[in-house]
Amino acid sequence: MKVVMVKPGRVLVAGAAAALLVAGAVLGSVALVGALRGERAEAYGKNSVGSLAWFFAEGYTGPGFEEWICIFNPPAEVGGSGRVAMVRLGYFGPTGFIGHDYIQLEPGQRASVNVNQQLKQNYNYEGDVSVAVLSWENNAPVICERAMYFNYRGQITGGSQVPGYQEAEVSAPPY
Repeated sequence: MKVVMVKPGRVLVAGAAAALLVAGAVLGSVALVGALRGERAEAYGKNSVGSLAWFFAEGYTGPGFEEWICIFNPPAEVGGSGRVAMVRLGYFGPTGFIGHDYIQLEPGQRASVNVNQQLKQNYNYEGDVSVAVLSWENNAPVICERAMYFNYRGQITGGSQVPGYQEAEVSAPPY
């Protein structure tokens, strides 16, 4: 058995450091448990959950890029309107309005719109695009996001996902 003599002051400092480490570990564990606790995500606009108008600037549908608009009509039990959403997507390029599409979503239904495919097939267009998503016709707010994926010249790959800009006070469709 080996005996080591330590001054009492050093024992006090070592004990205080150990107590701080234990306290930090306990507090960190409590914070982690709180962060991992499952809670329902909510997106609020002026009209409870969602918005009647969403805007997405600076998208691109040219070679190597893929743009999607994802739309969800929340059901009444999670704060949605409980009504069918009559959604209009308007596409805008550098010189102005390109065209539009319509989608009907039942409460609780979602849709993913391939912007590249819609613009190429319906309007023979590729390039810079901004998108307006409107759900005014039946006053049914929706939740909307844009996902973009890219493979730039085979050298840089990646993607992004963003919610749109919500405008609560638009009184008439911009197109």
